[in-house]
Amino acid sequence: MRHLYLFIVLLASPAFMAAQQDWETIAPLPNGLVTDHSYGFAFDGKGYFVAGADEFSYLDIFLEYDPETDSWTELDDFPGGFRGFGIVDTWDGKAYFGFGFSGSNYMRDLWVFDPATKEWTELAPCPCTPRIHPAFIAHNDKIFVGMGGSPNGNLNDWWEYDMATDSWSQKPDFPGLPRHHPFQFGVGDYVYAGFGHGNTFISNEWFRYDPVTEEWTQMATLPAEGRVAGTQFAHNGKGYVLSGDGGDHTSMEEGEFWEYDPELDEWEALPAHPGVSRWAPTSFVLDGWVYLLGGPTNVNGNLNYAPNDNYRYQLEEINSAREVFVNDPSLFEAYPNPFAEQLFFNWDAAANGAEGSIRILDSKGQTVFLSEQLPVSLDLGFLPAGIYSVEATSDKRRAVKSVAKQ
Repeated sequence: MRHLYLFIVLLASPAFMAAQQDWETIAPLPNGLVTDHSYGFAFDGKGYFVAGADEFSYLDIFLEYDPETDSWTELDDFPGGFRGFGIVDTWDGKAYFGFGFSGSNYMRDLWVFDPATKEWTELAPCPCTPRIHPAFIAHNDKIFVGMGGSPNGNLNDWWEYDMATDSWSQKPDFPGLPRHHPFQFGVGDYVYAGFGHGNTFISNEWFRYDPVTEEWTQMATLPAEGRVAGTQFAHNGKGYVLSGDGGDHTSMEEGEFWEYDPELDEWEALPAHPGVSRWAPTSFVLDGWVYLLGGPTNVNGNLNYAPNDNYRYQLEEINSAREVFVNDPSLFEAYPNPFAEQLFFNWDAAANGAEGSIRILDSKGQTVFLSEQLPVSLDLGFLPAGIYSVEATSDKRRAVKSVAKQ
């Protein structure tokens, strides 16, 4: 299946672009705390931050954030005990949290938090292998759990929890190789999972699961290096993956931020957060802003828990600022494919002689060629062999084709 990668053009005003690029600094955690594998969620105008680990120990902290005062309040400790490598998600006004490592045991418990009462309640534990940092998606009155690391290695099983009956059932395995710390979210009728760290790889593959048919489908690969140990969320019909380690399991040069459109099966790069990427940070979405919290840097394999700024970024402003293009594959054809030196173009009748632009991106999503004219041919012999995305726009139309360089 051919996948199209869509990179939306933002409005060109310099002042507007500067505003779009800004990540705003927010208050640090109490006592300058920096954690990994903590988890966040938000309800009713407040953000929450639970458990994880700092440089020295596992934690059972539970904090509340007030954006009006930009301040943190310590709540009663999480009753499930100290843990890192757990995972949380929200559904229907409640947060679900579980799994992880206590410092001595792998875990498989499940808890629910009710923001109305500020109380945690323990639910039925998963009858599966205890595990750390699995995929975990609360969506459409179910929770889906799979993959993760166990005492005996990486896993690729898949389980469903029914909120109405407080019961678990096993489903068809995740189709990729076993892995831990994948990325995941639910949008519409489906849940999505992928990336993560296997025995010998860090993946950029992406998959969709249909809870009705219990079938898996491979979707568009992230047009960038594989990644692990980041954070993710869904918002207004889109999915997002943020920060984490790159393909060598160390910090990337930028804190990459990607949006996934399930309807188009396309990835779009958004402005990176300041500094290098972070290992196992926390995020939540509150009133249209995504908050990025904690996470040490991982440079050359050395974790650095020195305090970093916490940030927020306004998602609603991104969505309202886009110049909308219609996806039209008939806009052009690129040939031969694969090509060695010259790449030729056939433009449809409406594009001949019209204004437009063309951009070529490598497999990491980096622009390697950009022109404000629609060419008949390009000499691309300088590019190394590999797979490239050719993106063209003209008169509110856009098409992206995949080509191979020999």
